Amino acid sequence: ADQSPDAVVAAAGQSLLGSSINGQFTAPNFHFRQGDSSYFHFGQALSDNLGLSWQTSVVMSETTLFRDINAAVMKMVGITMGAIVALGLISSVLVSALITIPLFRLAHGMSQMAVLKLENDEANGSLLASRSKFLEVATCESSFVALERGLKAFVRYVPRDVVKMMLTGSMEVGS
Repeated sequence: ADQSPDAVVAAAGQSLLGSSINGQFTAPNFHFRQGDSSYFHFGQALSDNLGLSWQTSVVMSETTLFRDINAAVMKMVGITMGAIVALGLISSVLVSALITIPLFRLAHGMSQMAVLKLENDEANGSLLASRSKFLEVATCESSFVALERGLKAFVRYVPRDVVKMMLTGSMEVGS
């Protein structure tokens, strides 16, 4: 077979070199260089029922081909990163709410206790309505409930005015 390394493919007004045998492309798809540029050739032999044969040929620069692929990949990376950031923000808001809401309830209960408003919550007999899912906050809540129970017992035997004066610091125990 006559192998010629200089088969000419005309594309975009330039002559581009590819490989051929007897004027036919040896491979339907191949990569070649012309000067400083790289190109891809995509070819396909076609025939119809009338016995005609066709050779389709598309030559595309590597830069053009990969620009479109890179744009699609970068778009997917951008969407993925956006989703990750959005999930991170949503997660951080949920975790902060799981921490701060019980702390606000605890602070409110302490304020109520300071003025001896010791009305019971029907669920657990405490100023706190529920328990936190975080160990540190749940420990504080348990300590608060124990303090609240002790103060309620203390108020049963000591006049409220005396307990209020002790809580505000205007009277010391044992003086």
